[in-house]
Amino acid sequence: MYKPVSLFIRWRFLLMPLLLLCSISLPTDYTDVEAAATDERKKLRIPVLNYHSITVDPGNIATITPEKFEAQMDALAEEGYTTLTLQQFFNILEGKEPSPDKPVLLTFDDGYADNYQYALPVLQKHQFHATLFVSPGMVDDGYYLSWEQIKEMHEAGWDIQPHGMTHPHLPKLSAEEQAYEIVEARRLIERHLGTKADVYCYPYGEYNQSTLTILKEYGFRYAFTIDQGKTTPDQHPYKLKRIFVNGEESMSKWKSKLEKG
Repeated sequence: MYKPVSLFIRWRFLLMPLLLLCSISLPTDYTDVEAAATDERKKLRIPVLNYHSITVDPGNIATITPEKFEAQMDALAEEGYTTLTLQQFFNILEGKEPSPDKPVLLTFDDGYADNYQYALPVLQKHQFHATLFVSPGMVDDGYYLSWEQIKEMHEAGWDIQPHGMTHPHLPKLSAEEQAYEIVEARRLIERHLGTKADVYCYPYGEYNQSTLTILKEYGFRYAFTIDQGKTTPDQHPYKLKRIFVNGEESMSKWKSKLEKG
């Protein structure tokens, strides 16, 4: 008589060696993949370009002419660079998503009105992302961006993050004054835009131990310095490096910094 139970037992013994082989090989394969991903992260170096005002101001290396800025953005597009959102940037640093072949993060400090006039349309032309660090206490004075302009830039794909309320020299302030400058700037950005603003940029690149303590206490994820070089996963989260864009340097010098850091 046909006995299904006996047949099941026979198939179980036939399949057991195969199942045992899978159970042995899978962890090894996984370990190899994990090790390869770790090696890739160790090699990761992302250029973070640091722009300021886009205008004509001879002798001021923190400014760049609209024509030269557009030429740099055209070069990024032609050479296959991928501009990152802040979330993509941190996901890549943390190993949560793979990096494109040529990643770059575009950052703009201070919130000059000319960023809206000149940078926004150029970035829209290329469908580029960017990050803007603003000081809310300086908004709407005519020289700096208005909240309406900031909202439009945010809707166009710019990440908006705090740069202090009044762009202060933080080490000259008490811990309480620093906390106000840092936290109030975040609060106003989040209130106006309805987004999270937990990535800081130090005005003048200045900070001290009180600054770092405040950032940690209030739950900031990362902070950018003006220390020169590419960003790597092993950098302190509150001491991320950037590459200053000197508006008076040649295109070849700019490309060299972009590639070599």
